[in-house]
Amino acid sequence: MLALRIATMRPLRADAAAHPGLALALGTMMAAAAAAIAWAVAAWTEARHVASACSLAAMIAAWWRARPGHGASRGWPPGSLGLRASLAAIDDRSYYRDQAERHGPVFKMSQFGRPVACVVGHERGRRLFAEHAGALAPAKLPYNRLLAKGLLRYMGRDDHRQEAPLFRAILANVDLEAAESSVRAGLRAQLDRLCADSQAIPAGVSPRDYGFRWLAGAVARLFLGVGHDDPRVERIAALLPLLHLHRAGGTAWRRRILDAMAGMTAILREVADDYAAGSPRVAPGSVIALLLAAEPDALDRPARAENMVLIERLATGDLAGLLDWIVLFLGDSPRWRDEVRRHGRTHGGAQSSLPLDPATCVAMETLRLEQSEFVYRRVVAPIAFEGHTIPAGWLLRLCVNESHRDASVHPDPHVFDPARFRDRAWSRNEYSPFGGHAHGCMGGHVALFLARVFVEELAIGYEWTVTADGPHERWSRHRDHWRPNPRRRIAMRARAGAHEDDGVEALAPAS
Repeated sequence: MLALRIATMRPLRADAAAHPGLALALGTMMAAAAAAIAWAVAAWTEARHVASACSLAAMIAAWWRARPGHGASRGWPPGSLGLRASLAAIDDRSYYRDQAERHGPVFKMSQFGRPVACVVGHERGRRLFAEHAGALAPAKLPYNRLLAKGLLRYMGRDDHRQEAPLFRAILANVDLEAAESSVRAGLRAQLDRLCADSQAIPAGVSPRDYGFRWLAGAVARLFLGVGHDDPRVERIAALLPLLHLHRAGGTAWRRRILDAMAGMTAILREVADDYAAGSPRVAPGSVIALLLAAEPDALDRPARAENMVLIERLATGDLAGLLDWIVLFLGDSPRWRDEVRRHGRTHGGAQSSLPLDPATCVAMETLRLEQSEFVYRRVVAPIAFEGHTIPAGWLLRLCVNESHRDASVHPDPHVFDPARFRDRAWSRNEYSPFGGHAHGCMGGHVALFLARVFVEELAIGYEWTVTADGPHERWSRHRDHWRPNPRRRIAMRARAGAHEDDGVEALAPAS
């Protein structure tokens, strides 16, 4: 019965629905194996005894490993390594919070059989990362093996020291203010399209698709310096979804990623040729312009070209998730829609001086509650920390979302309240949505700039209602982000006069 309950849990059902052929094959194999065992047990008394003994031994072993106190004699943190708990962690939004309340801020769990040490608290996590840097390594996803040196966040210490400073300097100097007019114009085009489609479809539409298309153009403007109406943006929007970075597969998966990488790299080279020819279609303050100004042959080095492509892909995907949550929270918060409308648009780069504008507060509070969920590392040497031993071979998960919901740091931590950011600066030990470690996000200010633009244009220019919804979901892996229900639909309309005399113009159309 336990095996049946585990087999019908949502993460496994989701995998079966996503891969019906594989699920059918595995189900057939398991049914055949069960039939063979049943026949052997019925035919031979000795087989019956062996099967009973094996089943009992397996149940005892599974129970022993799933005990919260398993490994206590070796100093392991408390918590269950059982499969059922592992699957519950995927489907239960409060799992890590509940475990921390039950066992303390350092506890263990299992992700499909691999032990994971979980840590709650930004100060605690930063201290662990600093004190045991030599015992930790990036927790790489499978696509990383297809790259020359790997993604920046997964690079070894020497490669990271060689590659990261250039990207960090370029991202710090990207000209956000010069891109703002095109970014806002592209967003309005997508929101107007959403309005038209949602009025034509009685059931409403999913806002995510429109947000993704806007981001493909906005990130292209910031990274490649091309306007939102450049024809290459459509090619980029078609190629980015083919980079299935959070899944692993066989030959088809590998070919799809390599083909998409090749297509994106070809676009990079086209833009680089335009830049070299002095074309006005490439903005001088974009990432690629800054990169080529620093190193004219940068795209001839695979690690540079690959990371340009993948940073663009990850930024677009992660920000699309953030926009989903902003639409949800802002839709439920008429007070903050009104706050943004009263304040008006805030032009320029990401805001940092207090008091913060309302749209930036909305973006930061959304990041506190959602989308910024975890940081992973591999443990490559045993770690002794706060009375516990974390063995080599385990994963380490810094629970970012749970750390942001600490009531001793953020009063009423589960309440959406952007006002908490208006007049107070928070330290990295209190608020750290972009990571506070050596391989943390280099583009946090870019994310806040785009999120602020989105909040302002959405709140000032449009009204919307929810026409269909459901519970929050995520896919079937522990690394997947929670998201609003994919069946969520909205109907949107433009507010009269909201775009008058605000000085926003699109870039000249590409020839």
